[in-house]
Amino acid sequence: MNDILSVFDMLAWFPENISTFGQELDNLFAVIYWISVAIFFLTFGLMGYFMWKYRAREGGRGYNYHGNNIVEITWTILPTILFAGIGVYSDAIWETTKYSSKMPKPDVEIIVLGKQFGWYFLYPGADGTFGRNAYNDRTARALMSATNPFGIDENDPASADDFVVENQFRVPVNANVMVRGSSIDVLHSFFLPHARVKQDVVPGTWMNIWFNLFKTGTYELACAELCGGGHYAMRAEYQVLSKSGYDAWLDQKAMEKAAALAPPAAAAPAEGETPAADAGTDTGNDTGDVWSE
Repeated sequence: MNDILSVFDMLAWFPENISTFGQELDNLFAVIYWISVAIFFLTFGLMGYFMWKYRAREGGRGYNYHGNNIVEITWTILPTILFAGIGVYSDAIWETTKYSSKMPKPDVEIIVLGKQFGWYFLYPGADGTFGRNAYNDRTARALMSATNPFGIDENDPASADDFVVENQFRVPVNANVMVRGSSIDVLHSFFLPHARVKQDVVPGTWMNIWFNLFKTGTYELACAELCGGGHYAMRAEYQVLSKSGYDAWLDQKAMEKAAALAPPAAAAPAEGETPAADAGTDTGNDTGDVWSE
């Protein structure tokens, strides 16, 4: 019997679960799936039986049948009880994963924007605080552009260490991660199969997405919404890092941003060339020198 059931067990095809709430979602899926399998065999089994029992026979006569109130009431009440029961059973895990009021205090906050066909991520830097941007200040939406998709206000001191990466999603292990998701063009779906996370991100609004992952490694990030001709290519990898590894990555990005913002260094003078700082010094050998009389 187990061998027969294993043929129909789609749960074996699931990617490895790395989320603290993933097992509850898998259990819910298993309940709904096996109920559906049972109803499938019951429905088509009865259909096959009735097709055989009432098949055309020589000399057989058809007759009109006007229904049966008991049967009709039964197939109305039983599905109602079934769906209501599934709804009650699934309510707790739905609240845990989707209700903003039930979401835990985040250890890490990240802002994400879907686009055709990739993902932008905004990190708050070493201070852990975002500067003014389109998520935390609606008026900053006026700053959004192709080169500034998050509407970051560079005049806000808190924005100095904020940095943006494309398709480089990194999170720490054993931490409550809060992702604020939106889109800059069409509807996308932020899908982390191993984390059991799937949330549509909608242009013009921000969706709260949270998870806590207990295993380090490299996993798939995909878009689960048909979003255009390049939808098939809208996938990336994300890494779950140790706390020290995540901090080291943040430090690396902070240094990269600081280097990008630093003024260019003056070019070193060639050998035998007078440094620019000494260009106005009187050598006594150049009658054209501005300091000579």
